[in-house]
Amino acid sequence: MTYQQAGRVAVIKRIAGWLVFIPALLSTLISIINFVYLYSQKGTGVNAVMLDFIHVMTDMARFNTPFLNIFWYNSPVPNLEQGLSAGNIMFFIIYMLIFVGLSLQASGARMSRQVRHIREGIEDQMILERAKGNEGHSREQLEEKIVLPHHTIFLQFFTLYILPSVIGVLGYFVIKLLGIMIQG
Repeated sequence: MTYQQAGRVAVIKRIAGWLVFIPALLSTLISIINFVYLYSQKGTGVNAVMLDFIHVMTDMARFNTPFLNIFWYNSPVPNLEQGLSAGNIMFFIIYMLIFVGLSLQASGARMSRQVRHIREGIEDQMILERAKGNEGHSREQLEEKIVLPHHTIFLQFFTLYILPSVIGVLGYFVIKLLGIMIQG
């Protein structure tokens, strides 16, 4: 892949990363809000006040964001009692798409940095080639020699493999803690 092609691929990867990340993040957040809203039961004392606050905030967010109705009505709500149900699997897939989008964006940003560095290197080399006179290489000859490797998102280890696991474990403990607080 030439460095001009790499520049275009880098822009496409960055745009695709944001186009995957933003809807996946919105859907996941709305799924979690709906989960807390649906599985919070009426309680007494301080818990009742907290649950009423959660219900009011959820209703207010839903009312004030009609442009997100596609997410409010279609985002899968996880159910801890059902195990591998369709809703839980869809929630997990959408959750993982957050990190796929981040990895795409990071891969595109890395390619963009490399292309910028190569472009600056070619400009520097052209100054030296002009100093050589007729013996120097042309810009086209220098560009033909440059071949960039393909960048895959699967090499983004932290973003794609570690971060989802850490956030998932923390989320599991928070949900369990909320479940304990709600029950008593």
